[in-house]
This record gives sequence, structure tokens and C-alpha cells, in this order.
Amino acid sequence: MIGKVFRIFRERGGVLRALNLWEWYEALDPKDQKRVKYYFSLKSIKDLRFPFRAKHFDSGQVQNPGYTPATLLGTLAQTALLDGKYEDAEWLYHRALELAQDPYEKHLILNDLLMLSQKLKDFEKMEKYALMDLELFEDYREKLQEKNGGRLPQLNSYELMVYLLEKKGEKEKALELLEKFHAVGVPHPFYEEVKKRLRE
Repeated sequence: MIGKVFRIFRERGGVLRALNLWEWYEALDPKDQKRVKYYFSLKSIKDLRFPFRAKHFDSGQVQNPGYTPATLLGTLAQTALLDGKYEDAEWLYHRALELAQDPYEKHLILNDLLMLSQKLKDFEKMEKYALMDLELFEDYREKLQEKNGGRLPQLNSYELMVYLLEKKGEKEKALELLEKFHAVGVPHPFYEEVKKRLRE
């Protein structure tokens, strides 16, 4: 009861207020609240470019934080990843994905989740995240192109999914995917070699 009264009367400031995340944060399990706050504090210590100190998490006035809710949690997930805490990183990435409003933001988060699953050599999750990203492609394609000077860059999800389909013996599907993304201008570093192998 005392804790509840304290939550009602305490200052609701900091980055949580600036990003309208107080309700989200207080709805988390206490251990997950600690997890979010811990990686915010860790980032404030380890990353000199991070514009906040630990106290800015939930107190003080923060103007123009420079993050969206999703990008803030995504950067905390990267901190966990660099710290070797893969389970925490995945949990934070998933919370970021839930809060992401923009398809391009979702793409960036999924790309990080894909790299995490590659690091862990978890093929099931690789396929899951690659498929999720490819399903969103048309929604973030224009922004991705704009961010890369008018050209589409290499896509980890595309290259990995072609590889996974080939690995499972689904050569026709792999070839179809290879040609589909090649046709819209997404480069594959070994396009000719992979196409030849898939046609054999």
C-alpha cells in the first residue's frame, strides 16, 4: 500500500515522461522494470554519446529526447547485446518491436534480432525474424531507399532467407525469392553464383 501511495505522489519525469512511457513502464513486472532501468544506467555510463545520465531515466525535465519509445528500447537492447546478455537483449528488442509505429523502425529492430539469432546460431529464430522483415519490405522500402541515397542496400533478411530455403532443399522457393528481390533492385553479393546453383 505504501509503495502504491509513493507511486501516486512521486515525480513522473525524465525520459519516461518525455516519451510518454510511464504507464507502459509501471505495467511491467518489477523485475522487468529493473531490467529496463539497469540498461539505461549502463548505457549512460558506457556510451559517451548517450545524452542522458542515469537520473534522467525517471526524474527531471527532459526536452526533445531524440528517441522514440522503440528506438530508446532498441538502443538499450544493443547495450545488453554488447554486454553479452543475450536473453535481456532479445526481451528488450521485443518490447521495442511492440512499441514501434514506423515500418522502418520495425525493420531496424528485426535486423538486430536477426543478427542476434545468427550469433546464437538459432536457425528457427533466424527464419522467423527474416520472414517478418521480408513481409514488411514494401512498407519500409521507400524510406530505406531514401536513407541510402536513392538505392536499395543489401538486406540481411533477404540473403539469409535465400540461404535457409536452399539449406532446407527448397530450391524453387529460394530461386523465386532471389529473383523477386533482384528485380526490385536489392543487391545480392553472390547473385549469379547462387542463381546458377539453385537452377542445377
